[in-house]
Amino acid sequence: MAHTHIKEIHYTICPVGNASYLAASRGKLTESLKKLEVTPVLLQSLPQPFWKAHFDYQDPLLFREGGNIPPIWAKSNGADVVLIGLALLQQKQYILVRADSPIDSVEQLRGYRIGIPVHPAALIDFHKATAEHGFALALAARGVSLKEANFVPIHADGDFVSVPRWARSQSEPEEVQALNNGEVDAIYVKSSKAQKLLDTGKYRVLFDIAENPSQLSPINNEYPNALTVSRYLAEEFLEVVIAYVKELLLAAEWAKTNRGEALTLLAEQTFGTVGQAVSSHYRDFYRTLAPNLSEESLQALEGQKRFLFDEGYLKKDFDLAKWADDRFLKAAQAEIDSEQKESEA
Repeated sequence: MAHTHIKEIHYTICPVGNASYLAASRGKLTESLKKLEVTPVLLQSLPQPFWKAHFDYQDPLLFREGGNIPPIWAKSNGADVVLIGLALLQQKQYILVRADSPIDSVEQLRGYRIGIPVHPAALIDFHKATAEHGFALALAARGVSLKEANFVPIHADGDFVSVPRWARSQSEPEEVQALNNGEVDAIYVKSSKAQKLLDTGKYRVLFDIAENPSQLSPINNEYPNALTVSRYLAEEFLEVVIAYVKELLLAAEWAKTNRGEALTLLAEQTFGTVGQAVSSHYRDFYRTLAPNLSEESLQALEGQKRFLFDEGYLKKDFDLAKWADDRFLKAAQAEIDSEQKESEA
């Protein structure tokens, strides 16, 4: 039955590898929602005042997949957002120093200057929180307390909203500039951006946070990726949400058997080359894009929420189990399974 109550939904996708980008880029979201007479509209194609919904969720028609810090922050602030999926995409996360640095181990960071980017104009400074969490994990893994660390704030312009993502990707981050200029001794980097820096030969890895996941949970803004939707859509337009989630599950399945095309799209999404996308993630990462609400994923998200609360990023804590709603994943998978059985009959 054609949907008669809404004509469009808005979607926004972080520049990190996920199934949403594959589904949108291949036209599958448009194709599927057209059957419900609903048009998916990229949030950033709307006038700029709409863009901040990527962070504060003040849009009743919103789907979002990407970094987990903004939705956790928005939920803590009372936003009516529902968690409907998570994806554990194994990416490499590094503590970097300059190639000529005398520092050879995390233990030696005691007394050295650790650069933390700070964006005063941001609604939620997820870059700062991510860097702080990354260093907290690395230092803890080597028995260094936060009290022994010398964190140096690096002022960064911008609010993550007013400048398009492609434009931000072209400029050198302030923390990299500070490292180059000798203002700090170590910084945190991840994903394709990290590989781009390493490819220059000017930097070296001091510590790989995700190298030993059995010993250290590599939690960051993108681990896990969070798939969320406005409560208005979740409660009033169930079939639209199911159709959306279904296309993400199908996109994730498509990626498993279409490695080349999937990697090209994921490299495009993360503003890097295919080689950089592959080098900055662990083997077969493109096969782990399907959203889920597994215990492992929820535990990783709980670790992120706990860190954000303890460090003062959240106004109030909340129950993660009550926030997560698995109805849509179950219904979408049931439709996929049913259609597969019919095709095999």
